[in-house]
Order: sequence, then C-alpha cells, then structure tokens
Amino acid sequence: MSPSSSSGILLPDLSPAARAAFGTTGRLLSCLVIESLARGIYLKLPAIDGVAIDAIGVCVVLQAEVSARPPPDLTTLYKADDILAIVVLRHVPVFKYNGTDPRGQEVGLLDITDMVPLVLEFATETDAGLQPNEHAILTAAVSKTISGPGWDLSMAPPLVPSRSPLPLWGAFGCSLNVKESMLNEITAGLESSVLWQKYTFENPPLAPQFTSPSIDWEQSIVEGHPTHPMYKARQFPPPLPDFAPGTYDFYHTTLRLVGVPRANLKITGDFERYAAPLVAAASASAGQNLPVPDNFVVVPVHELQTANIAAKFPDAVVFPAAFSIPILGQLSIRSFLAPTAYHDLSLKVGLGIKLIGDVRTISPIASHFVPRFSAQVVPVLTMDRRIVTVARELASVVHTHPDDEVAGHCTAIIREAHDSTSEERGERLIVCSSLSEKGHAGEGGHLPSVIRVFELDTETKRLEWLDRYLKLFFEAFLPPLLHNGVVFECHPQNCVARFDLTTMELIGFVIRDMEGVRVHVESLRASTGVELEFLPGHVLAEPHDLYAQMYDTGIRNHLQQLIRTLGLHHSGSGWALVRRNLQTQIPREHPLYDAWLAPENKTFSGKCFMRMCLEDLLVYYNPVPNLILYEGGGA
Repeated sequence: MSPSSSSGILLPDLSPAARAAFGTTGRLLSCLVIESLARGIYLKLPAIDGVAIDAIGVCVVLQAEVSARPPPDLTTLYKADDILAIVVLRHVPVFKYNGTDPRGQEVGLLDITDMVPLVLEFATETDAGLQPNEHAILTAAVSKTISGPGWDLSMAPPLVPSRSPLPLWGAFGCSLNVKESMLNEITAGLESSVLWQKYTFENPPLAPQFTSPSIDWEQSIVEGHPTHPMYKARQFPPPLPDFAPGTYDFYHTTLRLVGVPRANLKITGDFERYAAPLVAAASASAGQNLPVPDNFVVVPVHELQTANIAAKFPDAVVFPAAFSIPILGQLSIRSFLAPTAYHDLSLKVGLGIKLIGDVRTISPIASHFVPRFSAQVVPVLTMDRRIVTVARELASVVHTHPDDEVAGHCTAIIREAHDSTSEERGERLIVCSSLSEKGHAGEGGHLPSVIRVFELDTETKRLEWLDRYLKLFFEAFLPPLLHNGVVFECHPQNCVARFDLTTMELIGFVIRDMEGVRVHVESLRASTGVELEFLPGHVLAEPHDLYAQMYDTGIRNHLQQLIRTLGLHHSGSGWALVRRNLQTQIPREHPLYDAWLAPENKTFSGKCFMRMCLEDLLVYYNPVPNLILYEGGGA
C-alpha cells in the first residue's frame, strides 16, 4: 500500500525536515543490515482490537555487539538495550537464505522503498513524552509483536519515532567500538546529508518532460543515490569556505583557469588542443588574451577549486576571475558542460568537496588510464555500436606532486559529450538516475519520471517497457565482459539512455566516465591483442572481480532501482525478466552463467558503503542476496 493511502498513523505528509531525516536514517539502517554489521529480524504485524495496521511488518535492527554474536536460542532474551531501531515496513524485505535466529526471519536486503516513513526507537529521558497520539495503534501492534518468545521488553520505555539518524548512529558506533575520529566523521556526513536533502525537498526542481534538454534531466535529481547513507552530503574541507544549502548553485557556476609549469604536469593525449576553446572563450569574456607564462600549460578548474590550487600548488598561477566562463553542472557536480566553448565536448575536474562520503578529486592513476583506454581499447571492444556509445575521454592532465591525494586536486579530463548533439541525431538522451526520481515541482511531479513521462500507467505497460530496457542494457554491456574481460561502471549516473525523439522508444545507451572501468588483462590481450599500460597501484581485475563490478553497479544498483520504481520487485516479475534476458544473452558454457544464475548461488558480492567508511577503503565487497534469483515474497 502506498504512503498516500495511510490513514494518518504513518505520517503520509511528512515535513521536508522529517522526510530528510527519514531518508538518511532509512539508508543508514539499510546499509547496516545489508552489510551484516547489524542483524535485522523480520516480524509480521498483527491487528489490534480488530483494526488492520497499514503496515505489513517490522524489521527489528539489533545493536552491533549483539549482532556480532550468533543468535541465541529463545531462552536468552533480547531486551530494549539490545535493539537499535525498529523499522516499520510496507513490504516484505528480502530474507537471508541461511538465517538462524529463531525469533523471526533474518533480513538480508532492507531497502528504503520497503519502509513506511517511520522508524521507532525506545524513548530516552529527553524524548519520553514526544510520542504522537496518531501512532498509538501502531506502537501497540509493534509492542505486541516483540513480546513473544525470545524477547523481554516488560521494563522497556515507550517506543517513539526517530527524528534524526545521529543518535542512532552514535549508539551503534559506540556499540561497534568505532574510534572517535571516524564516529565524528560519519556523524558529520549524515548531518550534512539531512541538511542538504531538506533544502531539496523545500525547493524541488521542476518535473522534466520528454522535450526537456538533457541538461535539465541531469539537474532534476531530488534524492539521488538510492542506498548510500551520505547520499546528499555536501561537505567543504578547508581551505574551502562552508556553504549552507541554497547559498551556492552547483548547476550554474563558473570555470576558472590556472597555469602550471609544463614540467610539473603529466599530460595524456592532445590536452592543449582540446583545451584551446576554453582559453579562447575565457579570453573573449575578459576582452584580452590570457597571459600564459612561457612553458606553462592552462588547466581548467572549478571556481571553488581555486582555493585548493592556491593552497597546495605554489607553482601554479591562478588567472584573474575575469578569465572565466559559465558552466552547467551535470549530476555528479564535478562534470559539466561549457556551452560557450564546447559543442560536443565536456569536462570532468578534481573538486575538493566531499560528496557521498568521498572527496571528489581524480587520481593520477585514473588520469593516466582513461585516455589510453579510450584510444586503445574502446575501438576494438566487442560491442554493438548501434546500441551503445562510449563517451571517450580524449585527454587529461594531472599534477606531478608526489602525494597522489594532493595531485588529484589539480586534474582535468576532457571527454565527448553526446548529449549536447543528440537532437541533431533525432535522439533524446536522459541520464538513467533521473528516470527513478520523483518529488518534483509541477504537474505530476509526485510520480517517478519514468512512469509519468512514458505513461506507464498499467503493469502490462511497465513490464513491456522494462523488458526492452533489459534487452538493450544487456546487449550493450555484457559483450565486452563476455568477450574482452572489460566491465564498465554502469550504475545509473554513468549510463545515459537514448530515446528516439519521435517515437520515444528506447534505442540504446551512452556509457560515460571510464574511471571505474575494470579490465582482466589476459582476456583483453587474448581477444584484441591490446597491451594496455598500467601504472603501479592500478587495480587489475580477476574474472570474479568483473562479475562483482557488473553485478553491483549494473544489477544491484541500476536495475534494482528501476525495477522497484516500476513496482515490479516485490512480485518478482521484474527479476523474472532479468533472468530470461540473461539466459538468452549469456552462453551456457561461460562461467558468468553459473556465477549469477546457478540456483545454489544465493548470494553474490556487493559493495559495502559503511564498511568502506569504517575501514577507510576504496572498495569493500561482502556477500549479499543475489537479486537475479529473487522470485518475490521475501524468498
């Protein structure tokens, strides 16, 4: 049942502040459960005094120290101190196939779309009187549910709605013995996420239409990443000034230019030729030629990045602000269009802002890799180029500073921008993340864009639309994996869907951002003859790493979000289409077939965002439920 059908018990009309707090809290608890940091136990809700509760059950999330031990038998009782939070659910979650807690089925995948917008916790002395009357029936049902065998909550304080993720994280982090610096760092990220999400809810973008240009779709994001707890965080480490939400427009901002001695740069590709239009546009804006010193190279930077350039690179010359050009930020913020300089090119730059848990610089390894990959590998990959277009990264520049984390602040990549020229080819390009967004301003903005724009008002229409999407998605991205040992990072931010401008039919994809590409060197060499140069420290993948990358970015992230948005997850019908398309397109003898489709492979490697934060790792994988095999109903 949708939240709009709630009877008032479940806060169907949350304020922007409450919606933002729930968005971050729900994603935090989701990650803790999925990553097996916390045990989640599903319990079905009963009726109270003959009144049906507008929720199907709850997920009881246990504290870290309790979760770390094997589940005890029913004679050892869980008490209030053992419970972190209770998530109210509108849908049955995905269960662990090997759960052993006798109190209820253990949850393997808890998604925010499974949740009613209400998380309960036990009251403290400061909030014991805050429970709204409209929750009385629901909390009575929850209390009854967790009073059975294996539980002792007879002396527990009342249940109250959680109003912030910060106390929950503080309690869990202490239970997990997280060091104070990391506890505070994650707390700051969660707090920032709530703050910036609240602003977006208060000032939502207009609902994009099919006729809207691609950049409008890029800038139509309301919530963004579906699972990361710091999904909306915008943090500004020194020397950047701190910006409150609404005080800086990341989508309409300015490109600045700096000069760096040629001897202090690593240049890949014909960077200076591709950067020349930027210099010309900036010079035209200033009404004079850019005063570039001899043997200096011009590097484009985001205007906010000039503070980091000045602080970290004493050899650099920051040119006056008069030599600036307007830029239009894309979804990732550090990638943008420069329409006064480029028609068919775009830029990606290092930016010292912490977004979704990471400072968004570009590593020297990536700067070195992506133009070489684009030039040497992309032309020889096995792929249907009528379906998929690779936005090649043509040239890059990065500083030679010996500390790679510092060097990444002075980095720029110039790449193709197929969205800027799509209408000339009779196509509308729409970044795939935006298809699942809802909560826009304007008529129909409460509906997900994919349902509203393509008029998918029946299940039959949604199934037909999804089937074509899956067919083309796998035809686009499986062949390089199957034949060449190459996997693109095809999460929905990097994938842009191509639609016929007249018929609105999906005709293919553009894949962009080569930084996350993974390559099995032996397979690439055997299939193409290409010997790609790698720098020391570059991650070289084995076949299972490729399968994990494709599963996590393409299936668990991209396709799961779309299937849930279309309302085709809980019935299992969307995943049945996934299996059918995979069985058609993966040869039975290829190892990927069994890795994903063998019935015994009930889990597969999934990326763990909280473990990555806690252990300060770029990547951390852990077994998660294999959604490809999901048949609905929590199985």
